[in-house]
Amino acid sequence: MQHDIETLLDAKIELGDFVARGHPWDLFISAYNNSRRVQTVFTQVPAARKSWWIIPEYGYTPADLTALEEPLVLARGSEAQVVKAGLAGSHFDPTTDRRLCIDITGLMRPHILFLMAHLQDIGVTQFDLLYTEPAQYSRRAETRFSIGEDVRVVSVEGFVGAHSPDTSGDLLVIGIGYDHHLISHAIQAKENARVVELHSFPSLSADMYHESILRLDRVSSERSRVGDEVQYCSANDPFVVAASLASAVRIAETRRRVTNVYLSPLATKPQAVGFGLHYLKRMRGTATSIIYPLCLSYDKETSTGVGRSWIYPIHH
Repeated sequence: MQHDIETLLDAKIELGDFVARGHPWDLFISAYNNSRRVQTVFTQVPAARKSWWIIPEYGYTPADLTALEEPLVLARGSEAQVVKAGLAGSHFDPTTDRRLCIDITGLMRPHILFLMAHLQDIGVTQFDLLYTEPAQYSRRAETRFSIGEDVRVVSVEGFVGAHSPDTSGDLLVIGIGYDHHLISHAIQAKENARVVELHSFPSLSADMYHESILRLDRVSSERSRVGDEVQYCSANDPFVVAASLASAVRIAETRRRVTNVYLSPLATKPQAVGFGLHYLKRMRGTATSIIYPLCLSYDKETSTGVGRSWIYPIHH
């Protein structure tokens, strides 16, 4: 079944409304971390089977996991290796697990993106993604999600384009988030590209947009390349993000010739889903890639409180 992104702009559903409809999932998958918004949702969602993924970036030891029932510990590897091992370890069968839901709150963005591409490639035409907002981030504008300075910028598997050797009109669209050092790495990786900032406005809460701007101001070494082209999108609705991203690229193309396009979602997880939706719907086979600055480790807990939980029904 084919769905235009525009027909899904009002498709997100609050978790409580979804649960009230009384249709449990066959399989529910979530990446474990210390956040209340991850742990409480796992216990509440109705599903025939549930699977905790223990992803390597959080650095959990066996002693940290004794309270969990049959956690699936995944070895370090590429996003494709981690996701494929996770689905196999969760005994996902697309012929019987017709109602699949993945909580993306604790997943890494490359995992989320590859998961979307992989499910499409193996013929899964419909599944649900779940995301729970934080009440706020634990250290406000000082919150840092990634740990360490060992960062390498890579193309996300499943989102690698057929690029032109002509880089004179390269375009980099960055989803602006809190990790200013990751923004710097993405910009440095495409040093010849002109930069379009995609800001999450409206943000998840009134203060988060301001906090992200404070962090963006720290991208000092690259400051001359950012700020001229700014577009806005939702922080919690990936369908709106996909439409906003498509519009941002179209506007950039009217201003100046574009050769290759690089997309880098560094804001919320729903924004990453929106980038994935846009790419899978419109950009496969073109001179467009999604790039991401990879870190080895991420903080186990970056938020306080539990905000709204959203279901995003994905149709390919």
